[in-house]
Amino acid sequence: MSEKKRILVVDDDPDILTLEQRVLTREGFEVVTVDNGKQAIELLSREKFDLVLLDVMMPEVDGFEVSRAFTESGENRRVPVVFVTARDDAGAMREGFSAGGTVFLSKPFTAAQLVRLVHTLIGG
Repeated sequence: MSEKKRILVVDDDPDILTLEQRVLTREGFEVVTVDNGKQAIELLSREKFDLVLLDVMMPEVDGFEVSRAFTESGENRRVPVVFVTARDDAGAMREGFSAGGTVFLSKPFTAAQLVRLVHTLIGG
């Protein structure tokens, strides 16, 4: 049997963290959650993930900074980064893609949209 794919979910909204964790765990993924960018950067420096779901607007360290820090490492460049955010304007998208993002998922989103996107990016 193959190992579960690991997903890191980073969001300062506890409701979003809970929703994403429940939905993705039910789909058979191993889900780790953190509620701020500093924790995310530390965790990403020492653990391997198959996908990162990342809020953009967080206090102290925003999602773009987390993505930059994470994707600077050569081995992490292949890990998809999904920005889960209410910011979907052209400027945010430009900044997100230049920070190493793969795709944007606009809030609010449905469980079906989340599942479809995750399966498209990493299978599972």
